[in-house]
Parts: sequence; structure tokens; C-alpha cells
Amino acid sequence: MAAAADKKILLVDTDAAAAASLSAFLEGHGYQAQTVAGYQQALTAVQNWKPDLVILNVLIQAFNPLDFLAEIKKNPFTSSQKVIIFSQTPKTEIVTGPAPKVCGYLTKPVDFDALKSALKKAVPPKAPGEQATVMVADDDTEFSDLLKMFLEANYYRALVVNDPLILIDRLRADKPDALLLDIMMPRKDGFEVMEEMQEHADTAGIPIIILSALRLDNYQERGVLTGLPEIVARELPGDLLLKLIEEQTASDTPAQPGEQPKTQRPRVLIADDQTELLLLMKEMIEAAGFEVFTANDGVEAMTAVFESNPDIIVLDYNMPRKDGLEVAEDLKNNPLFAHIPIIIVTGAGDKKTKMKGLGMGIDDYLIKPVDTEELIARIRMILKRNKQVLDTNPLSKLPGNPSIQARVEREIQKGGEFAVLYLDLNNFKAYNDTYGFEAGDRVLKATANLLVKLTIQNENSEDFIGHIGGDDFIVVADYARSEELARRIVNAFDEIAPSFYSKTDRERGYIVSTDRQGNIKNFPFLSIAIGIVHNHTRPLASFAQVSNIGTELKKGAKRTDNKSNYIMDRRKDQ
Repeated sequence: MAAAADKKILLVDTDAAAAASLSAFLEGHGYQAQTVAGYQQALTAVQNWKPDLVILNVLIQAFNPLDFLAEIKKNPFTSSQKVIIFSQTPKTEIVTGPAPKVCGYLTKPVDFDALKSALKKAVPPKAPGEQATVMVADDDTEFSDLLKMFLEANYYRALVVNDPLILIDRLRADKPDALLLDIMMPRKDGFEVMEEMQEHADTAGIPIIILSALRLDNYQERGVLTGLPEIVARELPGDLLLKLIEEQTASDTPAQPGEQPKTQRPRVLIADDQTELLLLMKEMIEAAGFEVFTANDGVEAMTAVFESNPDIIVLDYNMPRKDGLEVAEDLKNNPLFAHIPIIIVTGAGDKKTKMKGLGMGIDDYLIKPVDTEELIARIRMILKRNKQVLDTNPLSKLPGNPSIQARVEREIQKGGEFAVLYLDLNNFKAYNDTYGFEAGDRVLKATANLLVKLTIQNENSEDFIGHIGGDDFIVVADYARSEELARRIVNAFDEIAPSFYSKTDRERGYIVSTDRQGNIKNFPFLSIAIGIVHNHTRPLASFAQVSNIGTELKKGAKRTDNKSNYIMDRRKDQ
């Protein structure tokens, strides 16, 4: 308690009961807690009380919490204020509960293929010649326009409502076949809308698909909207919240003389359906200095990998729903996670299973009963070895330059037709200068995820995605589908690009920044330029040749109309 006693936590929340409960919880663990509910009151408390941490309810209705965060960041006296997002509401059960009242839940930036699939399931088939009506309810006008264009392109009749206060009346008047609903809207959030819909017979049966930047009943190290640590949960996740508070407040504590500065602990994911063994391993591995995440079966393990992005994974071979080798195979086929080392724990010395795993790239095997000290030693050894030889971009986790060169040279040696897409983000420096490097990193991660989703269509895909560095990426694909792939990438990137900007900048249509010579200019939104190199019309003899042609084409793809673009090499060998 002594370490927490001098830490001040400011709670910004209009839900008096939830704030009182959280305040009592924090004070019970030795923290000083103060609650404020008004916008100006919160700003004043940040500047005058100087809390070690602000806990903000992002579902607050009295004012826009994003405006509050922006005001803190632009004030030089409060710009370094530590903030985490914690919203506690039992209403999350409407979306994530055992019997959810929604038929789909997608997070922003939206995967439009997933949205298309969700709409097919939600909207009953119409008679030939009839159009299904889909209503969009979102206060973000730019995003609403994107959805409207998407819906109309897929032959739906699209209706847009940006004001949640008139939404119920519009639903009753227009009777749409489905509703795309944002949770976080000012004055009336999506939860209130859903509750009110249930009160009217003519709206209670309308299928709802949630499109939100919030991930419910989950923890995000960086939330999509704010870039801050974020929890939006049905109940108070006490242990998780305390751990997060300790991490955030401890990071400002200077190291004592002779003391080494704190570093982030390596993350270990353990998956085993034997709960007692799982908890025992977790306790001992945490005591050895690791951060540990757990899963009780193979399906939970896959979810945990996406959420925690561990440095190493320990999988029990014999698990329900998905066994350890099936999980490992899925991960090794995903470019974002293929680099993560995996240890398989098995109850039998099955040579055939072991040979299959080693052929897939499993790093080690252990036989049950597991000696935890040996497991910890092997985890340390594999992480040390991996750090020395790992060829991945630390931000995107995609393969780096040595792997890129090796893959291109392998395609040249094979002699078959192939294409290499060189990708570069336009106006990225201006974006970084305006929004900061953390926001820039989120753009790069989103771009990497977009490339993976569009390129790797199934587990049998042989395409390759690499991160050259900075805002430059590369895709190696079959020549026959390369132009269609480039077309899909530029269209999808232009759809998500506005979501990277603040509402003010989206309405204005540009940002103001300086170019490389220091001149102040208006910069349009981010876009992507792609140059497609291939050996269909002329041979390619070396990686250097491919690289030179790709760089040249990529420059040519930078259009003057501020849209993403690609150029296919149409030249023939002279």
C-alpha cells in the first residue's frame, strides 16, 4: 500500500454509482481518488490537482471525451498527463452476452468483407428487383458517407442518420431491413438506442450490426479511437485494472542510484485445458519475471494470440476444440504471427506427431509432467536465440529485408510467373508530424493488417508480405491475380484512410504541416502508391533489378488527385 499511497487518481465519469464504486476500490488499495463529472471541472482538476493518472469513461454523455483528451494534449502544462480509458457498463451484455440482441459486431476500421458477410446473414433475401434497406446510425459523417457508398455499391438502399436523438423516429418511419449502429454517439449512445428499440414493437425485430471502435469486455493496449490503454467491460476487472494502474504510474518513477531502469517483461501465452496445471505454470513463470496470459483450449488460444501478441507460446498438444498442432499450424500460416516461437507440451513421446510439428517450425517439445524450471529455462533460451536471429519488423511483425530478398530470389530461381508489389504511403511524414509517432505507428499496423487480410485469403495461400521499413511494404504474389490484388488494396486503403484523422480534419479534407524543406502546406489524406513488377513480358534476373523497377513504378503511381493508385509495368524487353 505504501507505494500506492502517494499516487493520485482522477476519475472522469458522470455515472455517480460506478465512479463511487471505483473510487472505493482504489482507496481500498491505497490510492488517493477524486471524481469529477464536468468538462471544465475535469480540465481544471488535471491542471491544478496534477494526478498521476486520469481514468476516463469514454462512454460519458455529458461531453465529448475525445474533445477532453485533445484539450489535455494541446495544453503544454498537461500534455504529458497519463490517461487510461475504463468504462464499466452492464449494457455490454446486449452485444457480447450469452444471448446478444445484435446479429453482428465489427470493430473499426471496418473489414468490409466481414461487413458484407454479416449483412448477408442479417438481411432476409428480397424478391427479384427489390432492394433491401440498410440504415446507418453514426455521428461521424465521413464514416457514414463511406458506409453509404459501400452499401450502394453492394445494391442496398442506404439511409444515413447522424443524430441519435431522431434515430428511433426514423427507424419507425422507414422500417429498414437492418441497422448499422455505432455505440459511441453523443447525447444518446448505441446502448440506449438498442434499449429504446426493444420498447417498440415496430423496431424490436430490426437486425442490428454494431460497428464500433470499442472492443467490449476486452483489454486493448492501444484503443483505436484514443491510442490509450482501454477497457470497456461489463464488470470491474479489478486485478487487470490494478495492474494497468501500477504499470502506468510506475513508469514515471525515476530509477534509484545504481538501479537499472525497468524494461517490459517478455509475454508468454500458455494454453492447457487442465486448469490446476495452467494456474501453477502461470504462477511460477510470472515469478520468474514474465508476463503470462492463459487460455483453456485451442480456440481461446487463437483469440489470446490476437489480443496479447505474445513473445512465445506454450501449447498443450491435447486440447478441446483445437489441438496444439492445429493452433500452431494456423499461426505459422499467418504472416503476422509466424515469427512467434512455439513450445508443444505433450503427454506422450509420439514420434510421428513430433516430426510433424518440427516440420511446421515448432521450436521445442516437452513431455508431461512438465518440470516448470526446465520450461522456464527453455523459454529463456528460445527468446534469447530468437532475438539474435529474428528477421521481422518490430512494429508490424512482418518479415524484414533479408526474408524479402530471399523470397524474391527464390521466385526468380523457380522460373514461374510472379509479381512483386512495391507499396508506399503518400503524405505519411506530414501525418506523423501532425498526429505524432504513436498515431503513425497505428497507421502502419493497420496497413500491415489490411495487406494480410486482402492477400492471405486462406490457409493454402503461398503469397508473401514483407515490411521493407518505414511506410514501405512489399507483396509477392501470383502474376495472374496481382493487378486485381493491387486494385483491391488501393480501394480498401482509401476507404479506411479517413478513419485515421480527427473529425475536424475529416470535415476540412486536409491537414496543415510542413514539407521536407520546411514550407507550410496543406496535405491531403494518406493514400497508397503501388508499383507492380512482374516477369510476364520480360525476364527478371536479380533482386536488385526487381527493386529498381519497383521503386521507379512506385514513384509513377503517386497521383496528383490525392487518391491511391497502382501502376503495372507494361514494358517489354527490348
